[in-house]
Amino acid sequence: MNPNGQEHFKSVVKAYEILCDNYKKSQYDYRLKSFLNSSQRVNQATKSNQTKTYDFNEAELKRRQYYQEHYKKQYEQSQQRSETVELKRSNNEFKNIIIATPMAVLLIMLILNVWRDKPEIKVVPYKEEVKPIKVEIEKQRKVVSTGDSPYADYYGGSIKDTISKRILKFKNMCGNDLILFLFNKNDFIRSCYVEHGYEVSLDQLPKEISLVRIMQGKNFEYIQELSKAGVFGAFKDSCKFYQYKKKLRLNGNNNLTIINFEEQGFSEVGEEGFFKKDG
Repeated sequence: MNPNGQEHFKSVVKAYEILCDNYKKSQYDYRLKSFLNSSQRVNQATKSNQTKTYDFNEAELKRRQYYQEHYKKQYEQSQQRSETVELKRSNNEFKNIIIATPMAVLLIMLILNVWRDKPEIKVVPYKEEVKPIKVEIEKQRKVVSTGDSPYADYYGGSIKDTISKRILKFKNMCGNDLILFLFNKNDFIRSCYVEHGYEVSLDQLPKEISLVRIMQGKNFEYIQELSKAGVFGAFKDSCKFYQYKKKLRLNGNNNLTIINFEEQGFSEVGEEGFFKKDG
């Protein structure tokens, strides 16, 4: 038999009476809540009054001093490594800029050269060349320039129409130098040497040009002989002959630009037919 059983039984009966009576139950809850709140305030006050104390002995101080110096040294070394890496990076970037700058300039120049629409056009007034009857060999080697009139003596001289006074602006964009020959029926009108990229203005022309002939090439010399035609004066390199038999009717100021002979209706001919005087 449990000696404390009676006391336990009384406690259970008392608890049962409190739980069954709403008034007693509310009184018990109120006293319990007040007790818990007072206990909580006491605990908080006790905690606030407590202060932590630290006791550092000599060994602990030495240990902390060692770690402080050790980590300080490690930090300084890491900073030095970072500065070295940053310096190397700056040097590499500077080298890259030095290498890339001329390459960029070269690329820009290449693009401008490739996409340039056309070379600069230089306008040169026509000048008729008067050659002496007897010319020494060394003088025949002189270099011709835009505006000269080769072969004028071969065809018996130029003809100027002082009544019609038509003007033809002729521009050479074919890639080589050329000599322009103009005829009206069987009559020779004019010849004119035109370098690539140049424009000449031919004045005092008739109303109609029935035949246009063009010799084109590079490195013209008067001493160079065209053996088939029996004529002196020709291009040493890439010499070709073209003619255009359609009539050109001139009205005031006219323009003619040569870019591609075949596409513009010119046909290639031999040197013998090119220098025929009867058209």
